[in-house]
Parts: sequence; C-alpha cells; structure tokens
Amino acid sequence: MRVRYLKQRHNVYWFQRRPPIKLHEVLGSKIVSQNLHTSDLATAIRKRDIIIKEWEALAKEARAPELYKERLLALQNEPDLSDSIGHVNEDLIDALSETGVNSQEGAELVLSQFSQADQAAFWAWRKATVDEKPPNRYQYSIRDALAQVIPHKQGTISQLHLDKYTVAVDLFMGVGSDGPLETIRKGAVVRWLDTLEQSNSTKSTYLSCLGGIFQYAQDRDLINDQLVNPFKGIKLGKKDTKSYKMMPDDLLRAVLSKLKPKDHLPAILARRTGMRLSEVYNAQLEIHDNIHCLVIEETAEYRGAKTEAGNRLVPIPLDLVEAVLQEQPTWDNHGAYSKRFGKAKAKVINCRQTTFHSLRVSFITLAQRQGWTEQNVAWLVGHEAGKGDAMTGKLYFKGYSLQLMQEIIESVEPFEV
Repeated sequence: MRVRYLKQRHNVYWFQRRPPIKLHEVLGSKIVSQNLHTSDLATAIRKRDIIIKEWEALAKEARAPELYKERLLALQNEPDLSDSIGHVNEDLIDALSETGVNSQEGAELVLSQFSQADQAAFWAWRKATVDEKPPNRYQYSIRDALAQVIPHKQGTISQLHLDKYTVAVDLFMGVGSDGPLETIRKGAVVRWLDTLEQSNSTKSTYLSCLGGIFQYAQDRDLINDQLVNPFKGIKLGKKDTKSYKMMPDDLLRAVLSKLKPKDHLPAILARRTGMRLSEVYNAQLEIHDNIHCLVIEETAEYRGAKTEAGNRLVPIPLDLVEAVLQEQPTWDNHGAYSKRFGKAKAKVINCRQTTFHSLRVSFITLAQRQGWTEQNVAWLVGHEAGKGDAMTGKLYFKGYSLQLMQEIIESVEPFEV
C-alpha cells in the first residue's frame, strides 16, 4: 500500500517530499528525505504528520517578504502618511525607543521578539516614510523573480529549456539559497563562471537564463531599471574544443582529499559504474533479481536520462551497497555537488578536460581494458551505441541481463581512497 510522502526501504519507513519553494533555503534542500526509524505504518504516519505541521509553521515565517509587500502597498495607497505610524505595533515602537538602537542590525535584534507581521509592518512603514531600504529578506530576490518567470515562459519554450532557468539559479546562488536581485554585481558573476566545469556553450545558456530573469524584473519595475544587467556583456573566451580525459585514481584521491568525507561517495560511484552526476544523485534505489540497483528513469523530480538508452538499471557495486543505501537519500542536489567538486578539483589541477565527467570516461576505459566490448559497456552506461530491442517495456534489453551488467561492474578495478 502506497501512503503519501512515505517510502519503505528495507522495512523502514522514510518521509520524502518536495517542500514549498519558500522553504528551500530554510530546509537547505529542494527535496527532503528523512529516516523515520520505524517499520510500523501507524507510527510512520504520526511522525510524517508532525513534520508536515512543522513545515506549515515554517511556511508562515517564510511569508515575511509577502507581508512586507502587502503592508508597503497599503501605505503607498494612503493619501496622507503623517499618521501612518498607526500601522505599526506600539509595543514594538516602545521597545526600539527604550533600547535606543541606531542601526538596522540593532533594530533587527529588538524586532526578533515580535511577530513576522509586526516586523514587516515596521519596515514597510520605514520604506514608505523615509525611503529606508529594508533588510535583505524583504527585498525582491532572484527566486522571487524565478517564481514569476517560470509561469510566464510556460508554453512558450520547451520544458527542457525551462528547467535550465532553475538550474542556473541553483548553481549561481547555491541550492535553497536566495538573495536580493539588485545587489548582484558583474564581478561576482564572472568569479562564479570561473568555478564552473561546464563548457562555454552551457555557461552561455546559464547567462542567458539569468540575464532574462534580471531583465524581466526591470521591465516590470520590480527592481531599479537603471541598473546594469550583471549577466550581460560577459565574454567567455574562445570556442570550446573540449573532449574529456580520464581521471587517474591518484588524481581522484587528491581531489577527494579536498572534499568532506560525505562528498566522497558520489565520485566513487561514478568511477565504479560510469554514471553521470545527475544520474548518481537522482536514481531511485530498488532491488531487481536480488540485485541492488540504481534506477535511472523519469520521475516527478527528475526528467530522466539525456537519451532513451540512458533510462536503465545500474547494479550497485557489491562493496558499496550498504553505503549507497544509507547515504544517497540524504544527498542535497547534484548542482551544488558539482560546484563543490569543481572547486576541489581546481585546487589540485587546472585542466578543463578533467571534470567529474572524466570519471565516466575512466570507467568506460577500464571496462574495455577488461575485454568487454564497446557495445557491452555502452549498454551499461546508457550510450546510444548500445541501443537495441526492449524486452519488458522497462529497463532490460535484449541479450543483456542484469547479471551481465553486474559482472562488468565487478570486473573493473575497485577504487580505494
């Protein structure tokens, strides 16, 4: 029996749900997967309901920017602001007067003891009467703009292109993070681009998306229309002629030494299976023919592999099964990981042809050195070269059993940190 937001793994229930976008920063993730530590369904449901109630409370707190905008609009429609202080909680004004604060930071400390609605009303009053810029959380943010751009673009461009707007924001800001759109400067954008492993073509796509978001806000007077769009006019250099190199195990060890231990497994899994980073992060854990597998296919949260051949089952290396089952559900987002891995790699080697994708090249090369044919390996890593007749309508293919896929993986030399 399927119960909403609950999944059972090895007889233990997990809570899994995509939180509202306003909670991404608070919760630090676009999807939450939490071990409920119980095999009893009734207990799991009670724990699930507690989590949902906690989210509802957090969502009220996250409404601060909306409350601010509502109060500011009401004040701006007032014909006379001389008595507008009546819109602000008297106790709040008294508290500020008693403490004698003379800075926005000091005022924030005093205001923290009042409700979000009271705080929003105060800052809206300050903006309306003395044009004081409010704290960052009340300013129009890049995710505010993204939330409006997505429905505005819906139906006019492909879903694949539309998804890139969110990916670009996640990579630029960090998953779940947000910030005022007006404070973004070109220097910060250039420094961010320098950390990316992607090709110039991909970087150009990200800049186009982010620049479009900024322009959308300016065109609608949501931010200062005199500001220079920080995502436009950036030169990316010569056209890419990049082909990925292998990443030798010694180099991978050096890169992993610059990362926290919790960030080791995604890279090791890619080196051992040839999976892409997005596949490593978004694959579902299932058991098929008594083999623990990572299932790569389209879900509500993931659009699937890049090609039809890419939707497949990948056996988990036997010595990594326990670690993958424990750690994979807790990972954050492949975009954030890509950024961390790229920074770590840059500390070790400056080579555009050596990236996370190089681990996929390493696996393919090592598998072929073991005598497996190009087509054998192509099936396993999801290359079009391995495309053939589907058997079951799902992820098995004619002539290539899951057992054979496991044999290929286990034949490749393991990696030791």
